[in-house]
Amino acid sequence: MAPGFYVGHSEQFELRKYNLPLLDYDWNIQQFVAPTLPGRFVPKKQIKYDVALNRNVPSPVCNTSFLDHYIDTGMLEESWQLINNITTIYPGSDVSGGIFLYPRQAMLLVYLVQREVASKVPIGSRLETVKPFRVCETGFGSGHSAALFLSSAPNIELVSFDKFDRPYQSATFSALRSVYGKRLTRVVGDSCNTVKQYKKTCDFLHGSSLCKTDNIDLIAKSPAGATLTSTAMSSLTDKSVYFGKGAQWATMQKNGCIEDIVCFGEEKRKLSADLYLANGREQTISHQFCFARNTGNCGSERIVASKGQKVASKVQRQSKRRQWRTDDFCNSWMLKTPNIEAN
Repeated sequence: MAPGFYVGHSEQFELRKYNLPLLDYDWNIQQFVAPTLPGRFVPKKQIKYDVALNRNVPSPVCNTSFLDHYIDTGMLEESWQLINNITTIYPGSDVSGGIFLYPRQAMLLVYLVQREVASKVPIGSRLETVKPFRVCETGFGSGHSAALFLSSAPNIELVSFDKFDRPYQSATFSALRSVYGKRLTRVVGDSCNTVKQYKKTCDFLHGSSLCKTDNIDLIAKSPAGATLTSTAMSSLTDKSVYFGKGAQWATMQKNGCIEDIVCFGEEKRKLSADLYLANGREQTISHQFCFARNTGNCGSERIVASKGQKVASKVQRQSKRRQWRTDDFCNSWMLKTPNIEAN
């Protein structure tokens, strides 16, 4: 079992129903309180606003409606509604898809981010002294995934790389910035260039732009052990993102840049013709996505996907890699990772 954050109103979270031992963040004293030890009952004083760090949260069950076990979904839904209110002002513009189309990926993203955050927060830490956990994503879209990440934990910083050239994007960015503050930042420009030029380190990676090297470049900006995921695709053998010939993940796997790859399938759902990826017609989609860990072998210079050429790495491994546990995921959602040797 792995820990995670529940961010929101504790009185709305049915603690007894799920029997979760909690490590609470008390906003009054700005400090995490001691955890409940196994086999011992420690009375919990309800606080109006808190962040609960669950040391024994069960892995996500095979039910995406359980997202509210981890975050305040009311806050997230309000953010998404704010985005929708803005994008509807721009009829006919290329409104891209979003993480809202992929509830399984959204739930696993929150789960894995919270586990990483919780593992780095010492007991008794004050929020202002907790090191920010930086999520780097390529492709802001309308901002749905940014809101999801920022709702996951109070020390999440989200850096979004995008051209921001769609008419609604600056407005949705500003709206989300008014909700989440300076934890949301952006780097404007072609992510094929801006990610490589970025000077800071990324703790969690979400590749979701049209750049054909964005995942490779994100890996170069993160330490060993960092988690990478990419936008869900109609097939894991696509030739751009995952495991088709010359695709980014296939290139990184061949060159030892990523490991512990796990892949999943989303449920079928109807896609509105208004969305950019629907190509103007309503259709049914059933997309697939993966997670992997950075090995730390490809950190200083990028791998050229078109040539499949490995470049010498100058970055030393910055953290100990941890393999996924067998109970980290819902087995019925999992897919077999494609064999790159066959491509």
